[in-house]
Amino acid sequence: MEELFALIVAPAVLVGVVGAVALAVLFHLLAPAGTDTVSAGAWLVGIGAVGGLLWEWRFREDKKK
Repeated sequence: MEELFALIVAPAVLVGVVGAVALAVLFHLLAPAGTDTVSAGAWLVGIGAVGGLLWEWRFREDKKK
């Protein structure tokens, strides 16, 4: 459980979320009227968070005890 928490608070996850929020805001501003921008934004943020999580999991340095 401690390892999962360490992955969630990793800087790569934060970068993924912030980047995805920026894309979601841009999509919200540029999308035509009537488009469900909230759902698309939620998907973008979720994908960004998972992308950052996978990046951190793949390239982290294991600390062996």
